[in-house]
Amino acid sequence: MSIDSALKQKAIQLRLEGKSYTEILKQLQLKSKGTLSVWFRELKLPAKSKRLLEKNTARATERGLLEFNRKRSQLVQEQNETAYRIGCGEVGKITERELLVLGAALYWGEGTKYERKNGSIALVFTNSDPEMILVFMEFLRRILKIPEERIRAGIHMYSQAETDIQKTRQYWSEITNLPAARFYISQLVSGASSLKRDKKRLPYGTLAIRVNDRKIFFRVKGMMRGLIEGLKK
Repeated sequence: MSIDSALKQKAIQLRLEGKSYTEILKQLQLKSKGTLSVWFRELKLPAKSKRLLEKNTARATERGLLEFNRKRSQLVQEQNETAYRIGCGEVGKITERELLVLGAALYWGEGTKYERKNGSIALVFTNSDPEMILVFMEFLRRILKIPEERIRAGIHMYSQAETDIQKTRQYWSEITNLPAARFYISQLVSGASSLKRDKKRLPYGTLAIRVNDRKIFFRVKGMMRGLIEGLKK
């Protein structure tokens, strides 16, 4: 039997086993699908071989999709990381004026803006993001020049366990650089209500930074208005 005849018989056997053209070419180290087409021209696949071929084709397709998705995910991740690095580099060092604008914008989004008719008027900023709280504390200290003893903080807790309260006070104390004793528990959510909340997302609740000062309140509101007026100039 010639070499070509032997290869042809092996190729036919592989085809009967449900192998695809690509698999046969790779296994027999052939280069042309045209050769296989000629060899298989009169080959009638039995039902069993057809089922094997369909199964192998589906498996190969799945592997191909998995590999495509893996490469796609890797590409997306690399693009995200590049965009993230570019974004970080675009900001650079924050100036005092930029911190003023940043603090006013943060308060515009997350601060209390209503004016109480009865009672004291206070600047109150509430959030659960420790980095956002840190930035706002810089705004209070460096831009508004608020004395340390006038900054209060209320914790909205979703647990009534004393160990959780102590741990949370210490956590926010380290973030804000305020004494732990200055943090009062402004709200303890009931057990029934807490079951509806995802404690994993807010393990330390939310923090409300408070400065009881009418003039500071209106000064920051003026900054917020200045953001709009500044766009018109």
